[in-house]
Amino acid sequence: MPWRSGLVALAAACSVDGLAISAPEEHPGSGTVTAFVDVNVLPMDADHVQSHQTVLVEAGRITAVGPAATTQPPENSSIIEGRGTFYLMPGLADFHTHAHQLEDLVGYAANGITSILQMGQPPNVPAMESRAEVNAGTIFGPHIYAGWFINGPGGGGNVVLTDQAAREAVQYAKANGYEFVKVYNSLTPSQFAAIVAEARSQGVAVIGHGVRSVGMEGLLRGGQVMVAHAEEYIYTWFGNTTNLALLPSAVALTRETGAYLTGNPSAYEAIDKQWGKPAQVEAYLKQPEARYLHPSVKERWRNADYAVRDGGLGDRTAFIRTVIKAMLDGGVPILLGTDSPFIPGMFPGFSIHDEIRNLISAGFTPFQALSSGTRVAGEFIARTVPGAEPFGRVAVGQRADLLLLPSNPLQNLAVLRTPAGVMIRGIWWNAAGLQAKLEAIP
Repeated sequence: MPWRSGLVALAAACSVDGLAISAPEEHPGSGTVTAFVDVNVLPMDADHVQSHQTVLVEAGRITAVGPAATTQPPENSSIIEGRGTFYLMPGLADFHTHAHQLEDLVGYAANGITSILQMGQPPNVPAMESRAEVNAGTIFGPHIYAGWFINGPGGGGNVVLTDQAAREAVQYAKANGYEFVKVYNSLTPSQFAAIVAEARSQGVAVIGHGVRSVGMEGLLRGGQVMVAHAEEYIYTWFGNTTNLALLPSAVALTRETGAYLTGNPSAYEAIDKQWGKPAQVEAYLKQPEARYLHPSVKERWRNADYAVRDGGLGDRTAFIRTVIKAMLDGGVPILLGTDSPFIPGMFPGFSIHDEIRNLISAGFTPFQALSSGTRVAGEFIARTVPGAEPFGRVAVGQRADLLLLPSNPLQNLAVLRTPAGVMIRGIWWNAAGLQAKLEAIP
């Protein structure tokens, strides 16, 4: 809970979804500094832990990191006692989201996700209407970055029919505060070129799908800085096959152009499970996390068409994991992303654990998987969003988006499901406060 609320402070232990976890001692002060005292820090600059550290936060930024024995909090600081047993790491980033409702934002933040990238939501849905308040910390939720969706003739969504309309769509994105434009499947080559040129002029970056008429090489050499799904390579590089002989050249191209990849194997896995199986969607809706879904999300899941499609995806889920691991090994930066809650089975916030599990199944180390949702995400924003606040590491000057855990996630990633607390922009929420936010949804 934030100290400014009326919730009762945690005792020595609490429960999140029935899992007992220890809780740090909290001592609210009257000053402006929050101090995490005697915690073990995962700075995420390398695969190591800094033991017995004190981390000071003021005005939403990390102002000091140093040995607990010599780093003294200012008088009247609010103290969170780590007792040498708790682990402090950067908050996670989910860089493929479709949050519509404020309730969606609660799910992300309660699961330790402190930054999201909205991949196409219009400015008039509640989650986007409240974006300024969320990013200022007056409404509970993760920091929101956003990309405006642009599709071409014959497609759906925000369709542009001419090159001039494509340029105007980019101008619209800039005028409405979007940091990115998201290109989609049906754009023509000339429309894509117009979007990239206008995006450079407007200072927004181009991300998104594999535009079929342009192809992956044309997209990445043309200026697209992030591919939103690993499956896009199947359609634009592998000729709609799973031919591994083509994988090295795909890796080389992506590394050479400096593009990022949001692998998104968790969403592909969820689609694979429900393909041609109508009962699977109802099974998803019976999971415990479903009680936190907004009714509009449940309706969308029931109306999705994956479950009534014929055929199947065969070995493509495993192939997607192989592609992502090859990209990682080849030097391509990988981002976490879930495509939640658009895809049935992808719960806002909770499905980040499925994404991490998929990366581990693909062969990532725990540090590599966590880097995709922390340091790499921060580097991506620093590269693509001029003047953006730094985040993604535990270091002086970084935005104070932090995740406090009862044990070392590098040794047991399951501990991410039971955070002792989350700090978002310098505002601290302990496990009881996070759970209270979730329980207010139903």
